[in-house]
Parts: sequence; C-alpha cells; structure tokens
Amino acid sequence: MVEPLQSAYRADHSTETALLKVANDLLTACDSGSVSLLALLDLSAAFDTLDHDILLARLNTTFGITGTALGWFCSYLTGRTQAVVIQNKHSEDTILKYGVPQGSVLGPVLFTMYMQPLSKVIKHHNVLYHMFADDTQLQKSAHTKQFTELVQSIESCSDSIKQWMTVNKLKMNDDKTEIMPVGKQSKLKLLSESSSLTLSDTCTTVTFSTKVKNLGVHLDSNLSMDAHINSLCRTAFLEMRRISQIRHLLSLDATKTLVSAFILSRLDYCNSLLAGLPDAKLDRLQRIMNNAARLVLRKRKRDHVTPLLMTLHWLPIKARITYKIATLCYRSLQDSAPSYLSSLLKPHVPTRNLRSADAGHLVVPRVKLNAFGKRAFTYTAPSIWNSLPMSVRLSTSLPSFKSSLKTHLFREYFNP
Repeated sequence: MVEPLQSAYRADHSTETALLKVANDLLTACDSGSVSLLALLDLSAAFDTLDHDILLARLNTTFGITGTALGWFCSYLTGRTQAVVIQNKHSEDTILKYGVPQGSVLGPVLFTMYMQPLSKVIKHHNVLYHMFADDTQLQKSAHTKQFTELVQSIESCSDSIKQWMTVNKLKMNDDKTEIMPVGKQSKLKLLSESSSLTLSDTCTTVTFSTKVKNLGVHLDSNLSMDAHINSLCRTAFLEMRRISQIRHLLSLDATKTLVSAFILSRLDYCNSLLAGLPDAKLDRLQRIMNNAARLVLRKRKRDHVTPLLMTLHWLPIKARITYKIATLCYRSLQDSAPSYLSSLLKPHVPTRNLRSADAGHLVVPRVKLNAFGKRAFTYTAPSIWNSLPMSVRLSTSLPSFKSSLKTHLFREYFNP
C-alpha cells in the first residue's frame, strides 16, 4: 500500500538509497548510448497545504480506514488553531483548515499517504520517478535522435503533475524546478538546439542546467561527480581550518569527535555514488582524510599517514566506498533494503557444479563503458560482493557482517 519509490520516513530507506537507484538508472542509460532528462520538482509549503477533506477521503478510499479509526484521524486533524505573537501582541486564533501538525510523528506519514495517487499520474507517461518527501524527480532516456520527443514527454508529465497538484490543493514551485540532460559528452553535443522546457499551464520556461544539487549531492550532465568532489573539498578544508584554530584547546577525543562530525560524515555521505571513479578523483578526498588524521594526532605534514589511519582505525576512502556498497548489498540480500535496490541484484545460477567458494555469487552484467556502466550499482554491488571471502558473505547478522567486513578491508588495505 505504501509507494515503493517513496524513500522518506521509512525504515531502511534514505537519501542515499534513493540517489543510488536514480544514479543507477542514469548510468545504465548512458552505458547503452542513450541520453536522459532528469527533472527535479519541488512543492511549495507542502506540509502546510494538505486539504483535510481530501486527506480523510484518501485514508478511507485508498487505505481502507473506516469507522472509529477514521473518526480518530478526523478529530486529530480538525479543530486546531494558530495565532501570531509580535511584540507581545497576540492575534486572534485562526482555525486551521489545511496542513498537518508541525513536528508531529504522524505528519510525514499522512503526507506520504496524501501523495500516494501521484505515482499513477507519472506512470501514465511512461516516465521513471523517485520521491523523497516533497521532492519528486523524473527521468526518461532515449536515443539522441528522439531528444525532442523526450523533452515533450517530460513536459507533458510535468503538466499532468501540476494539474493533479492543483486539484489536490498543492502547488509546484516553478522557480525551484530544475531540468538537466544527462549523458556522455559526445552524445550531448549531438542534441537539438532545444535548451529549455516549457510548463504550459503557467508558460514558465525552465532552462536546462549543467549541474544540479539533488538531495545534498551535486550532479553534473556527465555524472563525473566533479562538482560534488569540489564542493566536498571546499567544505572539508574550511571545517578543518576552523578546528585547527582551536586544536590546542581540545583533547584527542574531542578533536576526533569534531573531525568525525564535520569532515568524515561529509566524506561518507552518499559515498556509494563515488564507486568506480578514477583514482585521481578519489585521491583528492583521501588527501582530506590524511590531513584530518594529522590534525587529530597533531602530526606534521610530512609524517607518513598510514600508521595514523591505523591508529585511528579509519578505513581509506576507497575502502569506505567498498564497505558502503557491500553493506547495502548484504542488506538487499537479507530483505532489509529498499525493494528497488534488492530487485537490481540477481543470484548467479551456475550451469555446472563449481567449487564451494563460488556459492552465493551474484550476476555481474556486461557493460560497455568504464565511465558509466562499471559505476552503476548493478555492476559495482555484485562485483564487490563476489570478491569478498565466503566467511564474510555468510555472516548471519548485519552487525556480524559489518565487523567481518571491516576486518577484511583493514587487512586488504593495510596488510596487503
């Protein structure tokens, strides 16, 4: 009953799993020689504009909530008031006819239930989509010769979404709508002169972007991740400079906590999207980690960094990416990951008896391009999974798997 491609407010779902699915579809399309359009749509004050009558009707007809339970929801939503206080002057109370209570546990759940029918509108246009709370992204791929039809399809789908939102008392924020063509650079150069998309009901023209920020990750038209890495480096060095200015006042544990919170957390955020990138790009992030280790342990710039990483028990950047992908793979195989990721992994069924070490392997699909196909989750996940020792793959619980995996990666990277 819950929209499978809604990743907000759900156990085992996150911005990373959402972006991993979107990136996988885009990379796979690029590998096949297609170009794609990625459209990022945004709602204006979404949680504040939900119509109570529409929501209650949807709870009844779509989710089968009736009787006392429906009456409870009606009581929960209606009869609420709000007022404004400015300089000790109190306005009259106003009855709230729209929206869900701010900061409530039920608010996000009710919002996703309210938005449930939107997926049918999108599917009607044969467009791929993904949702995270009030952020909706559309994507569709085609051959370069069909780019005009591709633009028209996204335009038509966007218009249908806006019409549905109008009927449901919601409003799409045209100013925050972004459209980005995605593909191999040589393919993008072959596109028609069209460089914008028009939303017909408001005659709003949305100019194509070459870079967008999607759920906290910077993406560019070639999916090179250069913009994201540049942003990470700028932010991390700024945070490191701030911490270094007060390092003499901090204990070792306090410094390690600050570095973990403000630097390592950023390096780890959605790092599964960095799998398969050239070493030259990942080395930039590794230098940040190296400098962070020297800062924590108060070492000089020329001091060898490997012993420092081992002392801090920090896996290098490439190992952290492998750790993330392998963990998502394990969760997918244990049905504790989103179904949209689990469905991308296929067990390998050998045609003849093989040695036991090959048991439990996954199918690694054939790809054409290192820059695209070999970076897709459908390729990186089974490749990494198949490379793990059987003792790690056969772990009986997620904590046990993580512990065994980290031990294995430490041995691989620090004791080759």
